Amino acid sequence: MKTLNLFEWSKIAYVARGLLVGVIVGIVVSLFRVSIETMLTIMRDVYAFAGNNPIWVLPLIVGIAIIAFIIALMIRDEPDIKGSGIQDIEGQLHGVLKLNWLSILWRKFVGGVLSIGSGLALGREGPSIQLGGAVGQGVNHYLKGNKSQQNILISAGASAGLSAAFNAPVSGIMFILEEVHHKFSGVLLLTAFSASITANFVAYTIFGVQPALDLGSLLQFPLEHYVHLVIMGIFVAVMGWAYQEVLMYMPKLYQKIPIPPYLYGFLPFILVIPIGIFLPEMLGGGTGIISLISSGRISTLLLVGIFLFRFVYSHISYGSGLPGGIFIPVLSLGALLGAIYGNGALWITGIEDIFIRSFIIYAMGGLLTAVTKAPLTAVMLITEMTGTVTQLMPLAVVCLTAYVVADFLGSDPVYEELLQKKIHQIPKVFEGEVIEFEVSVEPDSDLDGMMARYLRLPYGSKLVKVRRHNNEFIPHQDTVFWSGDELFFTADSGFVSEVKKQLDKLN
Repeated sequence: MKTLNLFEWSKIAYVARGLLVGVIVGIVVSLFRVSIETMLTIMRDVYAFAGNNPIWVLPLIVGIAIIAFIIALMIRDEPDIKGSGIQDIEGQLHGVLKLNWLSILWRKFVGGVLSIGSGLALGREGPSIQLGGAVGQGVNHYLKGNKSQQNILISAGASAGLSAAFNAPVSGIMFILEEVHHKFSGVLLLTAFSASITANFVAYTIFGVQPALDLGSLLQFPLEHYVHLVIMGIFVAVMGWAYQEVLMYMPKLYQKIPIPPYLYGFLPFILVIPIGIFLPEMLGGGTGIISLISSGRISTLLLVGIFLFRFVYSHISYGSGLPGGIFIPVLSLGALLGAIYGNGALWITGIEDIFIRSFIIYAMGGLLTAVTKAPLTAVMLITEMTGTVTQLMPLAVVCLTAYVVADFLGSDPVYEELLQKKIHQIPKVFEGEVIEFEVSVEPDSDLDGMMARYLRLPYGSKLVKVRRHNNEFIPHQDTVFWSGDELFFTADSGFVSEVKKQLDKLN
């Protein structure tokens, strides 16, 4: 009974920590959202004014250059604010990165507001997740928690960040379990659930309970046309593969520019000026485009033109390393692909015009799945963002198809690829700090059925224990690994990434 009581009090303590993290993250991310929306509104007016009064274009260029320079200085002083930040959270939780939470918290906030609020093709979700993770780390610092508690609170904060960014509490929890940890943990789930719900309540209080993308009600998709969902899933998976290939190649293109990396952001800032003056509808991460193409049927040629433009500019924006995410840009590209496919389906089969919006929503989820390799998160996020619970089945069909095809094409989760690129740039040295991490044995992998004596580990790393069916034991040379086993390893923090890479090849 005493053990049970201690366990229950431990749970309550984690719930309390989750609630605290959720409140702070809800306030921080809501303020982040308000700041971005306010600045974007102001900048739209500024671009329109400059367009009508050409004499003000030069002061506008100077102002944009000052904004770009401020962000460049922050990136120079804190490189970990670059990009979405989701890969940095994953690296921190896996023990391969060390992040300064306070430095990241204020610089990511200011840098994200300036970048996204200026109208660049960047999303708020990645920065919101990294801000949430920084808050979780900060709360653990002040509560004087240990490393394990820190990881749980960072995860809870990241979950709360996504929840507050999109009014999507379940997606926040699902994202942490599926995309970051790749496993289910009772304490992690409880803490993340507490933080995510609390942060969402704070966001509801400020922004209201309406979905982040209110596209109106949809009819049930006809069963006789489900073949379109499979074909479109294949289509968006191929486009997702292309998107990811270009995303990974962009740093090489930027390296050809003879300036320091922290100044790369000047290029998208230069380009945003003519975009804001002549194409104001193209400003921002893409929510405006999604609403635009969902409000009525648009010609296929125009949709293709918008897609190509957004595809190029989103890569220029994100590839520069400016603080900002890719969720919303990917969703907007998916919406455009859905509208393009929908127009073709209407022309070939004569399916009713009213289902164009259905294709748009399904393709958003499909492209996000192809890029992130997190189908459950994609399904739930699209459902919560659009408020279309009745569309779960057709949306799931598209996401499942996209996942299978993306896997067949060899696409890895985008944030894992970004993390690998980042840690490979860090010099490998012994740091004198031992990190413990775990690997779950996948069915039919080389690890499945392997005897411990044949497992060769690099850089002095060791297998210290095995968890099987909730029972833990120390392995010996004749121990055979089974599918579902959790293997616990220790390694120097400077070589954790290399050891994990070796294990990934076997698993």
